[in-house]
Amino acid sequence: MPFHLTLWLTMNVLVSYLVFGTRLGTAVNLGSVLTMIVSVLMNGPVEASNMADWVTAIIVLGGTGLIAFNVMAFIEQNLSAHQQTSQRLQAARKDALTEVLGRSATEEELERSIEQALKNRAPLSIIVTDIDHFKRVNDVHGHGTGDDVLRSFGKRLRRSVSTSGGQVGRWGGEEFLVILPGMARPDAVAVAERLRAEVAGEPIAGLNVTASFGVGSLRGQEDSAEDLFARADSAMYNAKRNGRNSVR
Repeated sequence: MPFHLTLWLTMNVLVSYLVFGTRLGTAVNLGSVLTMIVSVLMNGPVEASNMADWVTAIIVLGGTGLIAFNVMAFIEQNLSAHQQTSQRLQAARKDALTEVLGRSATEEELERSIEQALKNRAPLSIIVTDIDHFKRVNDVHGHGTGDDVLRSFGKRLRRSVSTSGGQVGRWGGEEFLVILPGMARPDAVAVAERLRAEVAGEPIAGLNVTASFGVGSLRGQEDSAEDLFARADSAMYNAKRNGRNSVR
């Protein structure tokens, strides 16, 4: 069989697997082999001089198809395993109840954000927020309603800051942390005030809920994640002591 025909058959097999994947690629190539066999049978007896070409063509299609099938199956299997692993890792980073970042992932993101801010000499602020009188919600309305409040609260925070590149994590209980890369304190205070108004302005899980907010901003090279969080947390408790439903 001429070399150019062999090359064409080989490329046809490879392209069909690359385009259609293992299942459809196999179907396409089986169809090609069957078409060739039917063509031979319908055209009557094959001359001895042409028989070798037909046999070679079928062997090329079948052999190349088998190799391509196994290669593509291996690639697809590994891609699927990688995707499943990525999904599990992503799920592990999230808080199961609220679907915002969990505590460990939040700590990692805070450390990474501080490192980037110091490297780029860029501002960075965080907001620590805590739902006011949350224990009363659980005691009066039950833990199921409390869970609904936490879910809706986390969703509202995430939706509000996502457009500005902010990230939201659940620090523990009813306390959440908002990370605001590239944002200096005045802008972060404005964001916190907007969040406070959004929470207080519309019922959450059917209840009138408020929250207290504390803002902390990166001060310099010596600042650590612990320092930054401590300032924001202290500001939040200051808001609690001064009547709640406020920003400090």
